[in-house]
Amino acid sequence: MNNKKLRGRDILLILLYLPGKTDNFNEPIIGRTRITKMMFIFNKELYKRFEKIDADSLPDFFAYDYGPFSKDLLTDLRFFETIGFIENNNEKVSEQLSEAEFAEYLYDINDDRGFDHNLDFFDVEPPEVISYQLTDQGSDYVKNNLLKHINSKQVSILQSFKTKINSLTLDAILSYVYNKYPDSARNSKIKNKYLSNVSEKE
Repeated sequence: MNNKKLRGRDILLILLYLPGKTDNFNEPIIGRTRITKMMFIFNKELYKRFEKIDADSLPDFFAYDYGPFSKDLLTDLRFFETIGFIENNNEKVSEQLSEAEFAEYLYDINDDRGFDHNLDFFDVEPPEVISYQLTDQGSDYVKNNLLKHINSKQVSILQSFKTKINSLTLDAILSYVYNKYPDSARNSKIKNKYLSNVSEKE
């Protein structure tokens, strides 16, 4: 390994590349909300275990209508789609699209202007959930350029993290984030559903 520092977007690619609950490399991560909360938790809990990460390059998050959200992460996903490293596919899921997932979909189609507060959850036909996966080009880039900058222990940490994120329900992930990091949920429209100690008056 050399002294090159990884960027936040490099960690995103590595997480997409590694196996998860299926033990298959390049296992998709399903849903904007899941991938957003995954990177939020990484920033809060894991990045300090990676001495070769440029902390300034990690995506910034702000308290949004449905918990922590990041314009930087959205930009990274779009960038990697544009250069052919990431592909997204529509996934049929058994559970109804959550309000959080739907809001992040609206944020995307509104071209970064943010959630349209005049639109109700039922005003627009909900899309199928989008899954994110590396292309062959993206996988080759991770194998040839990024994995050499992390050690086997760090690979194991990231793989275990992806396995947990991909195994949990979206409700479980949101409950964890909201209760462990309540400041990130202060503006959320659905905090009453997830915060265990929220006042009924809020």
